Amino acid sequence: MKTHAFGRLWPVSSLTLGGGGLGMLWGSTTFDECVATVHDAVAAGINLLDLAPRYGDGKAEEVVGEAFGGRLPEGVRITSKCNLGEPPAHQIEGILRRSIEDSLGRLRLSRLDLFFLHSNVVPDAAHIARRPDAAQRMTLYPTFVDHVRPVFEKLVDEGVIGAWGLTGIGHPDTIIKLLGESPTPAAVQCIANLLDSPGGLKFFDGPAKPREVMAAARANRVGVMGIRAVQAGALTGSDRPASADRSSGSPGL
Repeated sequence: MKTHAFGRLWPVSSLTLGGGGLGMLWGSTTFDECVATVHDAVAAGINLLDLAPRYGDGKAEEVVGEAFGGRLPEGVRITSKCNLGEPPAHQIEGILRRSIEDSLGRLRLSRLDLFFLHSNVVPDAAHIARRPDAAQRMTLYPTFVDHVRPVFEKLVDEGVIGAWGLTGIGHPDTIIKLLGESPTPAAVQCIANLLDSPGGLKFFDGPAKPREVMAAARANRVGVMGIRAVQAGALTGSDRPASADRSSGSPGL
């Protein structure tokens, strides 16, 4: 398995293992099969496992915890995430810390290598008001700058997380702006499919601009993790049935 530079972080394998399948979101499977998948992936040279509490209500993280018993193979890195939304400012640090603590408990680890904000950073309250059904998946830019980013930096300083990143499927101009600010995220997850499409995760007007997001990331030494390569199954007939109401959505990302 080839490895590549990942911004200013460690080298990563060309392929990573996402947690949706490990969380049993994409069809019938078993816990043992998921554990075996993790072992096979690492044996094949994959060194980054991309997880989140939303992947099967913690099942993906439990799978990895069982697979390695809290002792990761040398060079294997773990990510997790928190879907924050827009809570009162005084609750933000507690929410982020509890999310990390719960993830670490399931993983049987003491530290996350990379922690992503899973919610979409958006420019203003009017943006959220226009999409009330998706409001819980959005965090305001001022909230992120004033409250979330400082907590992320604090968690890095404490050694609770190694680095932090953004799920870059939100408002693209806002993501690009954040990629040019300091402190800069260590990584960003970007849409990477032939359609340049986030599908059912698009909660903004206009184009998604994933290539512009990637260019901004590279210009600022931010690692890029490509996601939704087959558009949640819509670009392949072997993943799961594509229908009018499920071809582009994903409960995980």
